Amino acid sequence: MTMTRYEIERELDSLYKDLEIAHNSDEQTVCRVFNTDSKREAIQVITDEIDNYESALEEFDQPANDDDGMDYDALCSVQGLARYA
Repeated sequence: MTMTRYEIERELDSLYKDLEIAHNSDEQTVCRVFNTDSKREAIQVITDEIDNYESALEEFDQPANDDDGMDYDALCSVQGLARYA
């Protein structure tokens, strides 16, 4: 399932809040809240998730590749039209 930009941004907001909690809480609390063996592991897991969502968000910022491989000039010629471009 593909996520929308809005959904990705919401997940990132949530992950940044989790990261703040993980950084500011003691080891035992972090392990309990994030179900990990160590605070460092929790921070690493959250950071990895943030990286994944940041990469997904960057895909939205990439210019669309509009070239579909169709030779529109030839198509117009076949249809008797002057020119596509």
